[in-house]
Amino acid sequence: MRKSTISLLSCVFAIVVLLQSCKDDAYLATAPATPDQTFTEEFDTVANSLNRGWKFANVSNPTNANVWQQGGDVIPWFAPYSSNGSYAGFIGASALIAAPPPGVTPVISNWLISPVVIMQNGDKITFYTRAAFDVANDDDYGNRLQVRINPNNQSLNVGASADPGDFRTILLDINPNYESQSEAAPSVTAFPGTWTRFEATVYGLDKPTRGRFAFRYFIEDANVHGWGIGIDKVTYTSVNHK
Repeated sequence: MRKSTISLLSCVFAIVVLLQSCKDDAYLATAPATPDQTFTEEFDTVANSLNRGWKFANVSNPTNANVWQQGGDVIPWFAPYSSNGSYAGFIGASALIAAPPPGVTPVISNWLISPVVIMQNGDKITFYTRAAFDVANDDDYGNRLQVRINPNNQSLNVGASADPGDFRTILLDINPNYESQSEAAPSVTAFPGTWTRFEATVYGLDKPTRGRFAFRYFIEDANVHGWGIGIDKVTYTSVNHK
């Protein structure tokens, strides 16, 4: 009788174990949903933007102290696209650069780098940008702006001169042929002379990645190209944003 009871209990225990092992535990292998990373940066004050994690890096050749600043200059170039109380409610960078040594072609590589975000394929980066003009000659001399991401890590390595460092994935390249713009005779293919909306889409990631995106004011020959640009109302929108 005792042996029969033990055998019965053993069978019941085996069945319970078998049923437990058949439970659907696929959820254990499912990665948790990526938190919504959506945010908007107005650049109404550069100081507040820096406090929120934005970074500057000027790796032009020759190097110079020209960095992104409020309104593009001490006296703002133009009115912002949008502003919350400040006339100079945008950020800008000029093409002014020190005279290069003999035989050196001056390269502008001036970076505006985002705070750390968890990037996913399909995320959107929208922003407004426009050219600054040499008013005396009504010319922007052909500005250029790239949107890039570092797809591997949170590094701030933007290389030097023409080398983009860890930001090797390019999402958008505005005016790569350096077509000039004029206020008197606007061109639809050059860098825009009025505030214009652009959109870039994140791609090429193997999985959600904690990293940064960046705007690169890039002029390969500053002897002949570039005058300056402004950027306003940058919005990062996660693919899972509701």
